[in-house]
Amino acid sequence: MIKVVRTSLRFIFYLFSFLVLVIPVFIWFFTESPQQVSPILFGAFLLQVIAVVVIQSLFAKTNEQLRNKQTQISLVSSEQFVSLYERSPIPYISLDAGGRVVMYNPAAVRLFETTNDKILGLRFSDYLSLEDENDLSIILGKLFSDHTIVDQEIQLHTEKGSLRWLLLSVYVYELGEQRLVSMIDITHQKAVDAAKTDFVALATHQLRTPIAAIRWNVELLVRSLEATKTEAQAKYLTKIDRNVMRMLALINDFLNVSKLEMGTFATTAEVIDLTVFLDAIVDEYDQKLVENKIFFERTENPPNLNFVSDPRLLHIIISNLLSNAVKYVPPEGKIKYQYELIDNEIIITVSDSGIGIPADELGKLFTKFFRARNAYSHQAVGTGLGLYIVKQSVQKLGGTIVVTSQENIGTSFRVRLPYLS
Repeated sequence: MIKVVRTSLRFIFYLFSFLVLVIPVFIWFFTESPQQVSPILFGAFLLQVIAVVVIQSLFAKTNEQLRNKQTQISLVSSEQFVSLYERSPIPYISLDAGGRVVMYNPAAVRLFETTNDKILGLRFSDYLSLEDENDLSIILGKLFSDHTIVDQEIQLHTEKGSLRWLLLSVYVYELGEQRLVSMIDITHQKAVDAAKTDFVALATHQLRTPIAAIRWNVELLVRSLEATKTEAQAKYLTKIDRNVMRMLALINDFLNVSKLEMGTFATTAEVIDLTVFLDAIVDEYDQKLVENKIFFERTENPPNLNFVSDPRLLHIIISNLLSNAVKYVPPEGKIKYQYELIDNEIIITVSDSGIGIPADELGKLFTKFFRARNAYSHQAVGTGLGLYIVKQSVQKLGGTIVVTSQENIGTSFRVRLPYLS
């Protein structure tokens, strides 16, 4: 309302000034006795001065009202913020530029398992930890800069020695001099996830024995019926064998996920010849490549490159990427595999001319049990674990993986691994 009044006053002032100046000039220009217009001009000037004084006083009054209104709004906002800050069940703290606590709410005191007098002034970074020191240093670097942190998992050591898992978010405010920190306790969720992982590891480990027995007995049955089996029997045995292999692959996927998540996947460093290594993997998919007339292109720079890595993790990475490419490339499509040594990195790229990935689903691609919507319509068999395992394996080797894709055009995965000779 105050802003509308100010705008109206400004409009009236400009209109009045225009008329007071223009009308006398107009009269002076068209009159036959210009001397008679001088008193009119003087009167117009006097009226304009009076108008300026009156309207300025009105402006001053509305300015004062506006300032009072803004002050009231600011006070209400501050009171609401403090009320929410204090009563929130989510722990909040405010840090100064040095990373020390200058403000806190009761939930934060409970989280730190401390008292009001002890939490004030403590250095927040001293209570944080992660297994990966590099990840921790990146988070701390953001904490002491102007960067925002959103939902970052991190560990907090309390005053009583407890270890809590947090979902950490940090926001910069007040011209970058302070930081607002929210800490959501996800310790219980982490414990539940760990229990699930333990169960999956145990279940899959126990399932491998009967599945292996079924597979062995199927092989014995095939041999015993080699000369006498009918066409129908051969068909049934082929189906049994195929589904046993699918079950073994599924069990191995679950077991690998469990080991990677629990940190029990024991790595062994060996010297690997990348050319020979790929030959063995391509043999696994050679029949499918031939059946679908898929063109497979290889580029190796330099060929027969030797480097030190874990062969099982590397096999998981390359095999899963090639398996996905074979699944989702149409007949007579194209798959391109290449590696190159650049500086101290080996860059492995697997590209295909397949169905691609919808743009709005690329961000979910490396999560557990996720499959793109066009993958379901393509009717390719999959668990949604392959790419999750790939990313975990790449990270275990100290590398990174990125994907680019266009639906109905193709997909490209780019893996960067440290070169160790």
